[in-house]
Amino acid sequence: MTVTTLPELLRRRAETDPNGVFIEEVGGGVLSNREFLDATLRFADAFERLGVGEGDCVAAMLEPCAQSHMFWLGAAWLRAIEVPINTEYRGTFLLHSLNDSRAKVFVTTSQMLPRLEDVTPQLTALETVVLADANDGAWSGGRVVGIDEFLTGAAPTERPAPEEYHPYAVIYTSGTTGPSKGVLSPWRVQHETVWSMYPGDRRGDYPGGAVYCPWPVFHGTGKNALVIAAELDLRVVIRERFSVTAFWDDVTKYGCTHVNLMGFGSLLLNQPPRETDTTNPLRRALMLPLPTRYREFEERFGVKLSTIWGMTEIGLPLSAGDPPNSSACGKLRSLYEARLVDEHDYDVPAGEPGEFIIRAYEPWLLMTEYLGRPDATAKSWRNGWFHTGDILRQDDDGYYYFVDRAADYVRRRGHNISSLEVEAAVTAHPQVDSCACIGVPSTIAQLDSTDPDAPERSAVANDLDVKIVVSLVEGATITEPELLTYLIENMPRYMVPRFIEFVDEMPRTPTMKIRKAELRAAPLGPNTWDREAHGVEIPR
Repeated sequence: MTVTTLPELLRRRAETDPNGVFIEEVGGGVLSNREFLDATLRFADAFERLGVGEGDCVAAMLEPCAQSHMFWLGAAWLRAIEVPINTEYRGTFLLHSLNDSRAKVFVTTSQMLPRLEDVTPQLTALETVVLADANDGAWSGGRVVGIDEFLTGAAPTERPAPEEYHPYAVIYTSGTTGPSKGVLSPWRVQHETVWSMYPGDRRGDYPGGAVYCPWPVFHGTGKNALVIAAELDLRVVIRERFSVTAFWDDVTKYGCTHVNLMGFGSLLLNQPPRETDTTNPLRRALMLPLPTRYREFEERFGVKLSTIWGMTEIGLPLSAGDPPNSSACGKLRSLYEARLVDEHDYDVPAGEPGEFIIRAYEPWLLMTEYLGRPDATAKSWRNGWFHTGDILRQDDDGYYYFVDRAADYVRRRGHNISSLEVEAAVTAHPQVDSCACIGVPSTIAQLDSTDPDAPERSAVANDLDVKIVVSLVEGATITEPELLTYLIENMPRYMVPRFIEFVDEMPRTPTMKIRKAELRAAPLGPNTWDREAHGVEIPR
């Protein structure tokens, strides 16, 4: 089965309903189907006049708005590839994205231009900057094209739409285990996410409805709203930033029926009740993860919730339209084949956690490659399966549950320890702000058969000790021994950390994920507290 890509769906909307609304900006303008289509085709012509062609990368660092999607789809009409860059990037992060993608054209704003100037001496490919918001600007590294100059003479010329196997964008991973990798994803990956996010929905089910999108455009979530709208015959309502206080007012004013709430559902649930809670137009909401009170959310707001699991490289293969509990990620969609395996790619016993590996029954349902990284691409594929690096388990009903990242899973004395569970136990202490759990190579030479917590089937190869890196809340007075005492009382014996290190600040990615690779690079230092060195015994 092949899919019709977003640009072609936009053309069909413009032909059948030219005056129908496609995009509305909260507090801003409205674009009809014909107006938006023509704008994207005009931007395509403008890019072509700059020398952009099929296969070329066009970098863009823009805030969410209708114009940002015009740049994206303008490149797509040429079968060029947009490289959306996190608007928080600067310095080495910005430099890496521009050099790694080898983009010759960079679309940004006058406000962000100074960041580019800071890294200009290290740039290796960039030649032209297009300013989306101004007509004047200077850049020491090359040509600056203002928005008027960019569009002057450009016309909405008819073109063939990209096919499902053409890339829709290069999305950079967050880089928690090393430098960010650019994921080259085909259009079909984007289109299939619609049916994972809102299983059971079909075109025409929600006449006059809209997708509410307050998410950035530098990853798939901010772009997916347009695909959802095109597939389900909805409008798109764009807000630049998510706002808890404005959410229901926006939804009501613009008649929004669909939203991806990501992890913000609990914030809405904790707001004071309103008379309009049960009369709002919202009908479908995606949450990941689900709050424990998700059924209460459905009942209070009259909304059907769904949840998913996936990653940039594989789309959203797990989906649950009626989740059985708040921990479930979903069941495997029929387009995919998946297994849970050990470190040697052998299936783990039923019910046991293992690395989730996947392949598809049809083409173009997974990423094409890591851009410019054939070794990384080959490494992710082994024995004919894509290795996600995530540990999941499956219950008897077929639902999958996320356990941990494989790199963060700590194996100690035969026990598989979830770093997420350790971190949750540590951050439950009121004086702890954040925590990262990592494994430190163990110094034991052989399995202690007298340890009742060590299963007989285990071996000590690659055995690890648990270390926690902790940042405390302002004014905290707790010491390492005091925190250890708390943990001994609140977690299983085999999970209690050997090493504790207090830090002022965690190393983080621009998306605020903790860089555990950096913590593992120098796991033991002068500030690392070792309970064994201090003679602390864990009571049995």
